[in-house]
Amino acid sequence: MANLKLPQLDERTVFDVVEENFKRLDMKTYVNRVIYCGEHTLPVPELIDIVERTVNDVNASYCDVNIHGILLVYASYFVHVLEGSEDTLHRQLRFLFKEEQKYKERLEATEEEELENEEEEEEEEEVVEGLAVLEEPAVRAPPAVFKRMKMLMVYHSVQKRYCWLWRAVAAAPPALVTGLERAAPADYHIAHLRVCLAKLQALTEMANASLWLPFDGVSATDPRMETLPEAGLLDFLLSSPYVLDLRDTYAMHRKVGDYSYYNELVWPLPTHFTPRHLYKLKVDDTFVEPLPVMPWEQAEEEDEREDRDSDSDES
Repeated sequence: MANLKLPQLDERTVFDVVEENFKRLDMKTYVNRVIYCGEHTLPVPELIDIVERTVNDVNASYCDVNIHGILLVYASYFVHVLEGSEDTLHRQLRFLFKEEQKYKERLEATEEEELENEEEEEEEEEVVEGLAVLEEPAVRAPPAVFKRMKMLMVYHSVQKRYCWLWRAVAAAPPALVTGLERAAPADYHIAHLRVCLAKLQALTEMANASLWLPFDGVSATDPRMETLPEAGLLDFLLSSPYVLDLRDTYAMHRKVGDYSYYNELVWPLPTHFTPRHLYKLKVDDTFVEPLPVMPWEQAEEEDEREDRDSDSDES
């Protein structure tokens, strides 16, 4: 009898296959890509410094995948393409909102000091008949660092990274040739969102090809200007109702909504206390108060009485 050998079976699990793919791509976990834009009120170097500080803080702390990307900053708008794991991306947003709060507190503190100094100078100068002129302090709105912020796109489990380092680029946005209709349907908004994403993809490809991206003094006919989304396009996307707000998207992370069933909202149920045969009770029941006899019930009783009388006559 011939010695039969069974073929060697592949005993690898799904986890082994996934782990091998991570090693080939030099990754430890799945990488996501987020693209968000916003409107800011800071000087361009100061905004770049704040965002760069958040990225460095995330990469310096414990993280499974360092975040890389490119930050495009205009005078009033910015776009951030960021890649990393889900936790590191969420951590960068958390640090960004913390930096915004710290900046507001520092700005409010300096404004309060300046206001107090101005009030002291006015009290010394403005004196009428030995009495200082008392005025109500002006109520100032808290300073807004980011006016509007929208999440343009989220890519889960990307197969290839756009960026292998983080950098910031300052540029002057090109002008939009035609106006955009804000009251247009959703397809119109999504089509212009695709145009913006295509421009950002071309910008990241150009950034990977060159470590230096100078946009100073670039003419309108330069091919590099085609990779920059127009300021009017960003303003259109920021005001679009079909694009999610960044703060709302951030609040949804690690938050599972509670679904309340009808039994939990209303208990006991109304049907438990509602008699199904309310108008079929007999009049001679002593445990309930006699109910009024409806006209249709009187007609049914008369019909039944006539039928009984006719049956008795025939018999």
